[in-house]
Amino acid sequence: MSRESIGRGARLLARLLSGIGALRFGEFVLSSGARSPVYVDLRIVPSYPKVFRTILSLLASVAVTEAGDAEAVVGVATGGVPWATGVAYLLGLPLGYVRPERKGHGTGRLVEGDIRGCTLVVDDVATTGGSLARAVEALRGIGARPCYALVVVDREQGAGERLAGLGARLLRVTTLKELLLGAAEEGIVSRDEALRVISELYGAKS
Repeated sequence: MSRESIGRGARLLARLLSGIGALRFGEFVLSSGARSPVYVDLRIVPSYPKVFRTILSLLASVAVTEAGDAEAVVGVATGGVPWATGVAYLLGLPLGYVRPERKGHGTGRLVEGDIRGCTLVVDDVATTGGSLARAVEALRGIGARPCYALVVVDREQGAGERLAGLGARLLRVTTLKELLLGAAEEGIVSRDEALRVISELYGAKS
């Protein structure tokens, strides 16, 4: 995607997510344990079909452009599974998912699905990359080749570097910085507030 299309995508995402209460400002604790003044709640998006469909189209566009050699799509349970399902359907690729922990009955699988070759691992938001890294390692454990990880929003707090160390390239529709600046351009928050949040998270002024 070009810089211009990324900018449009960030503004569109900000508008869509704000409209359903999925872009929130306050004090939040993330799954990584870190505190954050902003939270992107993508788990509620599938409850809004039009919004879900629009964001899925953006996600699939990134997959087609940047991960065209992927042979399967794998969701990270639980937040990544709806997104992976939609992307797999749109791309016509096999679908699987990685459980949070190995199943204690039946087949005892950690990875569900007949997954082989170059895989595209999908989650909703990337922060430090812990969940994505565990999924990548689980896929390697069954002989798959996790080439890419794809998220709607990359918070740019270590996930890209962590995944690169495991041989997987992180792809995203937008970054949290871009989303916040897009929210300011859409009038959802003031530019000063967006810059304050960015500064708090990253020590940046713009």
